[in-house]
Amino acid sequence: MQERASYYRIVFGLAALYNFAFGAWAGLAPDAFFSIFRMRPQLYPSIWSCLGMVVGTYGLAYGYAALRLDRAAPFVVIGLVGKILGPIGWVMTVRSGEWPMRTFTLILFNDLVWWLPFGLFLIDRTGLGVRLRSAAAPICASLNAAAALALLALLRPGTEVVPDVARRAAYIATHPLAWRSGWALWIASALSLVAFYAWWGSRLRDRSWALAAFLIAVAGMACDLGAESLFIGWLPDGIESIQRLGSLLTGGAANGLYTLAGIVLTLKTTALRGALRVWTWAVWGCGVALTATSLASSAAGMQVSAGALMILFCPWTWVMGRWLR
Repeated sequence: MQERASYYRIVFGLAALYNFAFGAWAGLAPDAFFSIFRMRPQLYPSIWSCLGMVVGTYGLAYGYAALRLDRAAPFVVIGLVGKILGPIGWVMTVRSGEWPMRTFTLILFNDLVWWLPFGLFLIDRTGLGVRLRSAAAPICASLNAAAALALLALLRPGTEVVPDVARRAAYIATHPLAWRSGWALWIASALSLVAFYAWWGSRLRDRSWALAAFLIAVAGMACDLGAESLFIGWLPDGIESIQRLGSLLTGGAANGLYTLAGIVLTLKTTALRGALRVWTWAVWGCGVALTATSLASSAAGMQVSAGALMILFCPWTWVMGRWLR
């Protein structure tokens, strides 16, 4: 676990910071959450404040886990159980009509995003952990390929490539399962990409730059998941403004940060030579193009650059993983 320890410390440190921040926000501004998610004001704001305090105390456990990985497992287990129960309760609350689907953003960042790193830590020394690490590249390639196919088959009629806003909104409203399932695949692909970057970085000698690339990718993932949670939970309401914000977050910020992280790892992979090196730089070139066209709001440019990126990226990830092994 030694070569992965720094990554686990970063994850648990980020979990601690997140819990402290959320606890302070909920405790000091209990009405803010209900205002942001356009819910009616709560009758007993002190209950939400108390919940914030409870969430904040988990930050102490995660902070300790980051400092003492050798004693972290019980705290991680408790945290993971809570992060599994949270979404179950959220589903029941949404189905009952008490909370709107918009609150998916909360459950994604509070709970779902932590399942993968917490689970990987708990199985790190097991045979399953070894197999999953060795499969980091093919899993990432497969999930991104599945997400790309979902974009074509399930999501395209509701995206900005369709000029008619009313047609987009109608498609999303009449195909909610297909729409949400497609974006759920993109969430999974984002998590797998950051995991692949961590696996790649753990194989490099220059650990400081590898960790820097990981943090850049994590920032990109935060933007990516924020956009996808908006697409899943908020649309078709406010479709024009929300889709534009989402495109800037995922195609612009997230993709740009993923590309930057990949460039850092590539520069530090000094043994990379020949056709694979050319292929790698072609992938990052497409990533830069997608960022530029997203910022420029060019629907045609986004289609071309995103298509080229996924055609190059998915097989490249598989081949790069074999080469690194």
